[in-house]
Amino acid sequence: MLPIQQSYPQLIEQLSNHPLCLLQAPPGAGKSTWLPLQLLRDGHFQRIIMLEPRRLAARNIAQFLASQKNERLGQSVGLRLRQETKVSAETRLEIVTEGVLTRMLQSDPELSDVDLVIFDEFHERSLAADTALAFALESQLLRDDLKILIMSATLDGERYQQFIDCPMVTAEGRSYPIEEVYEPLAQSERWLEAMAPLVKRALSEQEGSVLVFLPGQREINRVGEQLTDLAANIEVHKLYGELDKQAQQEAIAPAPKGKRKVVLTTNVAETSLTIDGIRVVVDSGKRRAAEFNLKTGVTELKTVNISRSSATQRAGRAGRLQPGVVYRLGAKEQLERRASHDAPEMLTSDISPLLLEAKLWGASLDELQLLDPPTQAQQQQAQVLLQMLEVLEGDKLSPQAKAMHAMGTELRFAHLLYKAEKFERQWPGFLQLAVHFVALMEARISTASELSTALNAQLHRPHPAFRRQLRYWQQRLKLAQCQSLPMSLLPLVVALAYPDRLAKRRGQGMLMSNGAGVQASAEHWLDEDYLAIAEVGGQGGQRIFSATAFCPQQLQEHLPHLFSEQEVCEFNDKTAQFTNETRFKLGAITLRSQPSSQAISSQMKCQAWLGLLQKQGWALFKHPQSQQLRTRLVLAGQLLGAPFTYSDEQSLLAAAPQWLAPYLSEVQSLAQLQQLDYRPALLSLLDYSAQQQLDQQLPSKLVVPSGSTHSIQYQLDGPAKLSVRMQEVYGLTESPKLAQGKLPILMELLSPAQRPLQLTQDLAQFWQGSYREVQKEMKGRYPKHFWPDDPANAQATTRVKSRM
Repeated sequence: MLPIQQSYPQLIEQLSNHPLCLLQAPPGAGKSTWLPLQLLRDGHFQRIIMLEPRRLAARNIAQFLASQKNERLGQSVGLRLRQETKVSAETRLEIVTEGVLTRMLQSDPELSDVDLVIFDEFHERSLAADTALAFALESQLLRDDLKILIMSATLDGERYQQFIDCPMVTAEGRSYPIEEVYEPLAQSERWLEAMAPLVKRALSEQEGSVLVFLPGQREINRVGEQLTDLAANIEVHKLYGELDKQAQQEAIAPAPKGKRKVVLTTNVAETSLTIDGIRVVVDSGKRRAAEFNLKTGVTELKTVNISRSSATQRAGRAGRLQPGVVYRLGAKEQLERRASHDAPEMLTSDISPLLLEAKLWGASLDELQLLDPPTQAQQQQAQVLLQMLEVLEGDKLSPQAKAMHAMGTELRFAHLLYKAEKFERQWPGFLQLAVHFVALMEARISTASELSTALNAQLHRPHPAFRRQLRYWQQRLKLAQCQSLPMSLLPLVVALAYPDRLAKRRGQGMLMSNGAGVQASAEHWLDEDYLAIAEVGGQGGQRIFSATAFCPQQLQEHLPHLFSEQEVCEFNDKTAQFTNETRFKLGAITLRSQPSSQAISSQMKCQAWLGLLQKQGWALFKHPQSQQLRTRLVLAGQLLGAPFTYSDEQSLLAAAPQWLAPYLSEVQSLAQLQQLDYRPALLSLLDYSAQQQLDQQLPSKLVVPSGSTHSIQYQLDGPAKLSVRMQEVYGLTESPKLAQGKLPILMELLSPAQRPLQLTQDLAQFWQGSYREVQKEMKGRYPKHFWPDDPANAQATTRVKSRM
């Protein structure tokens, strides 16, 4: 019996009585493969949509469920992916990927003929899944009969329950036991070299096939090259998202009789995917994580350690069909110190897709139920990008926003294709050029750095992935095949997709139109002053991978919305003077400037001070009480959440033009700015209730047992500190904690002469231990002061013994 079967009656009861339920069940419990069909068989629901976070898992689950009913896919069990739909009038269970569900909700907010939405493997916390859940929760306001089921093996259940206020059903036990084997590393940075030997060890010590988790395609190829000397009965397969369908199916299929398989995979196999014959997992403990760089506007792929919940998911692949073994690279103690769950995409990615979806939904982000709301800095960056892509006009949707959204592709490419159709009359072949560029970008293949060279290469010797994407777009837009492209228009194509990555040479590097600096290549574009960049990333998101040169006049003629003329007032901290210029700009790039004829107003000075703050950051200010209040506010955001959600340092800095500007109008000099008491400005961000909560949970001062009040010194990267004479805290049996017990206080206990005697976060242990040594020394040095034998139960005082 599957674990889910034991919990099934309880789950049905909770779904019958509540609009939403959480299901936590181990890998192999039958959440994805047994439960949906059983819900239909028992007549509890008439039509179910189940969201799978990954295309590979969605396709294989759909095919498996259809086979369970002896049907072809598209009958009662359907599949809906981007560029692939297999559904019919008789479909009752539809497996979809995340973006698809969001579009279904946008087109029919009531989900009229659906009575259950299942979010599978929700622990992955993708941006699209969080968006779809927020919309589905709003759909329940329109329909009281719509049910939502959130499932995972590793849910952060208690937190989700607090957020959504719903019951949780737990299926205990794993289908089969899993033994854990740890392989400590002498040098952690050389982990990849240890993977192939560990795979060979697992093969020699265990029976059955082996699933090997690696962070990406590069590492898969590297380890694959080192496994060419295996026994003749062992086949090595690769499995990752960009692999063609046939190769994916060969990796998933059972090993031929008498043979064993080694499947080298990314975390696409971490979730709802059963690979027949696997009873051994070899886990590198690494994954590739997309991390959005707010400064450069680039999403960087980084290799990071997996969380404990991901380690559990991966190990579970070994116990799906029989008892299994997991070999983990690294010591057990290292795994136990890792984060419990991976950071949600909502806090690490570009949220412009979410902002657009919310606008189309008719809601602000503040109105949506988001488990981890994005920061103000993320929202501001997304707003600027959507304006550059002509989706927003100010804060409102543009007339073409819906048409671009309907294209069902990345927003940058949607903007390009929408505009290319308009430009086609003016420049025949422009739409074909745009489609070829989109196919090149979506294929994610290694190409020449110069985009025109890369496109010409694909015209003559197309890569299969490029050919697939090109065919899709040509059929979608009803275009014939072509033999040549108008390459002179390529800069316009890149600018329409990446208006924030237009760059001008600056010293040894280049400045992009979004204000970020990138490195000038030592191999390409040596004589070019202006580049339209398509791909950028690498260390710090500053390496140019592909680009083409452009002429500003050509862009200005055809894309005037990217250019502006601005009156700019700045404060030069080196000369201690204001400069006032009229600048013609391409985003953050100044193309030309001239002295302004306008006098510098107080408002212009205010903008100059704000510009200096954005340049220097919080180190500009020297007022200690203001710094302490800002630190308390940031800590409140980290430790308490709402209503302090948007109070991280980056967001406060990004929003300074709104909250700080009114307090800068009278500032006349740099020295005056540095000593500005901006506490009233910070407090203006909080209503009375939030100010009271801040003072209660993170007070600026603390009353000690002596009755005196002492200031607390807060810091962002350590405990809060309270400096107080030792006599004033007698009778205090434990160190105080703040922010609902989440922030310990470091007690700096002072002598009568205000000199440090002890630093401790465990006052009770200090009283019982090293206090004796302090007492012995201090009695001789300060005999008039009180040094009791039992300080934990003594009377606190500010006086000498004779006046107590």
